[in-house]
Amino acid sequence: MMDLHQLKTFYYVATLLNFSKAAQKVSLSQPAVSRQMEALENYFGLDLFYRINKKIELTDAGRRLLKYTEEMLMLEEKTKRDMESIKSIDSGEIVIGAGTSIGNYFLSPLIMDFSCQFPKINCKLIIDNTSTILEKLRNGIIDIAIVAEPTFDPNYFYEALVHDEIILLSTNKERYKFEKLSSVHELNNEVFILRNYGSNTRKCINNLFEKLQFVPLKIVEFSSNEAIKQAVINGNGIGALSKITVQLELQSKVIFPIPVKEQCKRQFFLVNHKGKYMSPIILKFKDFIMERINHIQ
Repeated sequence: MMDLHQLKTFYYVATLLNFSKAAQKVSLSQPAVSRQMEALENYFGLDLFYRINKKIELTDAGRRLLKYTEEMLMLEEKTKRDMESIKSIDSGEIVIGAGTSIGNYFLSPLIMDFSCQFPKINCKLIIDNTSTILEKLRNGIIDIAIVAEPTFDPNYFYEALVHDEIILLSTNKERYKFEKLSSVHELNNEVFILRNYGSNTRKCINNLFEKLQFVPLKIVEFSSNEAIKQAVINGNGIGALSKITVQLELQSKVIFPIPVKEQCKRQFFLVNHKGKYMSPIILKFKDFIMERINHIQ
């Protein structure tokens, strides 16, 4: 009969193409490894190796078996991790990546609530612009991402979370100049203070300007939402920021939302890789976030 121990031994023989080295990997003698390979060949009724002088090479059957063996060993490892995580579902680690707007102003308090509810789970939040966060997700640096309007890739799962709007802002001291405006085109003589390229906020506002065929007099780029806010408060120009990032400033009336008719709306998504193992901790976090957001909305 074929079993996983034999397949694991076959994997090392097939990848190392050396019986002695494979024997060391599986802590068996070389004759024991040879017997296991003969047993596998007898089981399938096929030669798995070419034996030429003291060297070995895989036959076509051997190459095909190696492919299936790799898949089975990966499934074995995934099964073991899943079973282990079930034993300690309330402890472990999760790394979340988020864009700057939702990460700094919306997600961080929710993660603190999650951490308080599950004190044995270590939460790490990485905040960066959207393109960098998606790159970290592709490279396996983070477990799950929450970003705005990603480019949809068939290798990922996407779940819609919250709606957002990019709004134009001035210092409240100059609201009299802007409170009766109705169109972006009436701001053609103003300096615009925008996020840097790579951020979804910049992408959204650029898309709006292109749609309207609007070209600002001058653009100043900042990589920080807070820097844009300070510049707007100081009366240095017109800012364009996510509505969720300026709630305190709007409430305290230090900045003014310019009431143009053109809207710049977007949606945030929870993104995870289809091929990556989804631990119970990640699933627990997803359920927690979805429940909280549904409650808020």
